[in-house]
Amino acid sequence: MAQQPNPYGAYQAYPPQQGTGAGGNYPQPLGGMPYAPSPTPMYPEQQPMYPMQQQGGGMPQYPPAQPYPPQQQPPPKTEPAPAPPQYGSQQVFVEQPQGSGSRFAPPKGPQDLWAACLFIVHLGAFIALAAISIPKIDFATMSLKAGATPFSGRAPASRSPQGGGIGLSKAAISAMVIGVVAAGVLSLCYLLAMRRFPKKLIKFTFFFAIAYYIAMAVLSFVLTKNIAAAVVSLIIVAIFALCYRAYRERMPFASVMLATVADVTMKYSGTVWTGIFGLVLGLGYLIFWAVSIIAFYLYFGNPTTTTSPSTGQTRTTVNAALYPIYVFSLFSWYWTSQVISNVVHVTVAGVFASFYFLSGSPTGMPSSPTWGAFKRATTTSFGSICFGSLIIALIQTTRAVLRQIAQDSDSAVGAFLACCIECLLAWIEGLVEYFNFYAFTQVAIYGKPFCRAGKDTWTMIKDRGVDAIINDSLIGNVLFFGALLLAGINVLIAWIVFAVGSAIASSATSGGALALVLICAALMGMVVFMLVASVIESGTATTFVCLAEDPQALRATKPALWDQIRATYPEAAFVNMYA
Repeated sequence: MAQQPNPYGAYQAYPPQQGTGAGGNYPQPLGGMPYAPSPTPMYPEQQPMYPMQQQGGGMPQYPPAQPYPPQQQPPPKTEPAPAPPQYGSQQVFVEQPQGSGSRFAPPKGPQDLWAACLFIVHLGAFIALAAISIPKIDFATMSLKAGATPFSGRAPASRSPQGGGIGLSKAAISAMVIGVVAAGVLSLCYLLAMRRFPKKLIKFTFFFAIAYYIAMAVLSFVLTKNIAAAVVSLIIVAIFALCYRAYRERMPFASVMLATVADVTMKYSGTVWTGIFGLVLGLGYLIFWAVSIIAFYLYFGNPTTTTSPSTGQTRTTVNAALYPIYVFSLFSWYWTSQVISNVVHVTVAGVFASFYFLSGSPTGMPSSPTWGAFKRATTTSFGSICFGSLIIALIQTTRAVLRQIAQDSDSAVGAFLACCIECLLAWIEGLVEYFNFYAFTQVAIYGKPFCRAGKDTWTMIKDRGVDAIINDSLIGNVLFFGALLLAGINVLIAWIVFAVGSAIASSATSGGALALVLICAALMGMVVFMLVASVIESGTATTFVCLAEDPQALRATKPALWDQIRATYPEAAFVNMYA
C-alpha cells in the first residue's frame, strides 16, 4: 500500500498553529474540499515527526513511534505563525512568523515622528501666511482694503463687484436637495446589490462598460466626426472583452471578497461616517485654501495692469515674491489633502483588520472599532501617514510646476521637454499611489513605520501582485461604473423634480438654472457613492493583505468564509506568503 503524501510537503510550509492567533488552536478544515488528498488521520497523534506505518505487513518506512525517536539530523525548526494584532493595546505584534526575523518586531511609540512634526510645522506656516493676508482683503471688491499696505509696490485700483448671475428658483433648490437624498438612497441600494449579487454585478459592469464605450464610439463618429476618439473607444471595448475572458476564472474569488466587504461595511457603518468626516474636512480645507490663494495673490502678488500704447493689449504683472508662495501653497494643498484621505483609509482598514482577526474569536470585536482605529491613525501611525503622503505631494507639486513651465515657455523645445518629464512623473505617481495604498494598509493592520511597511508591501507585490491587480480591477470596475450609473440616475431624478416643480409654480424654465441643477446632481451622485466606494476599496485591500499575511487566522475565526475562499482561491487560503 503506497504511503499517502503529506499535504504540506516534507515539513509543513505553514505549520499547524499551537495556541496562536485569534482562536487558539486552529481547527481542521470544516467541510468543503480538503487541502489535498489527505491521509486519515491527517496528522498522526503519536508520531508527529513521521508518517504512520504501512499496513498489511512489510517493514515500516520509518522507526516505530517513540517519545523521542533517534534522528540522524534534526528536522527543521518551525515557528508559530503571527498572532493577530492586539487592537487596543500598545504591543501590536506579539509573535513572529516563520523566517521573518525582525519583520514583526513590536514598534515602540509613535512611528515616523519627524514626518508628523514636519507636517504640523508646514501647516502652521500656511495658516500664518493666511492670517497675515486675509484680513487685508476686501472680498466684495476683490482688492486690498482701504488703507491696507501691500507686501510691496503700489496697490491696484479697487474694482466694483460684477452683477448678474444665475437665479435659483424653489424648483431648482428642491431638485438639488432631493438629489442629495436620492444619491444616498441609490448608494445604499448599490451597496445591498454588492452584498447580495456580487458575481452578477461584476459581470453586469463588464457588459455595461462595453456598451458605454460602444456608445461613446458611435457618438464620437456621428455627432463630432472625431474618428480618432471613436477608434480609441473601440480599442477600449476590445480590451474589456479580452479582460472579461482572461479574468473570468478570478470572478468567484472577487465575488466573495466584494460580498464580504459590503457586509462588513453595512455592519460597521462607522466606516462610512469616517468617509463623510474626511469629505467634510477636505471640503472645509479646500474653501480655506482657495480663500487664502486669493489673498496671497492680492497681498503678496500686488498685481498691476499696464496697457501697451501701440497695440492696446493689457498685461498683468505680479511681485516675484508670489511665485515661491504659490509653489508652497500647491504643496500644502497636495500634502494636506493626501493626509486627510490616508487617515480615512488607515481608519477604515483598521476596522476591517479588527474584523478579520477578532470577529469570531474568544476575544471578540472591540466595542468601538472605528473610534479605536481612528485614534491609532491620528496618534501612533500619524507620522507614517504623513511620510507616505509627503512622497506623493512632492511628485504632484513637481508635476504642477512643470505644467506651468510648459504653458509659459516661449521655447518649443523647453515646453516639449517639460511635457515629457511631466508625463513620466504622472506614470510614477500612479505606481507610487497604488503602492502606498497597500503600504498604508500594512500600517493600519500592524502599526509599522512607513519604510518597513513599504518593504513588506514590496514582498507581497512580488508574491501576490498579479492577484492583487486582478482583484482590484474587477472590484474597481464595479465601483467606477457604479458611480457613473448612479450619477446618471441622479441626474434623471433631479431633472424630473425640476421640471415638475417649475410646472407647478408656472415659472419659466431657465436654461442656466437647469444646467446647474443637472451638473450638481451628477456631482452629488458621484461624490456620495465614492464615499461608499472608498470604504469598499480599503476593505478589499485590507482583507487581501490579511489573507496573504495570516490565512490561518481566517480559518480559526470564520470557517464558513474560509471554505468559500478555499473553493475560489486556494493559493491565498493555504500558503502563508512568508513561509
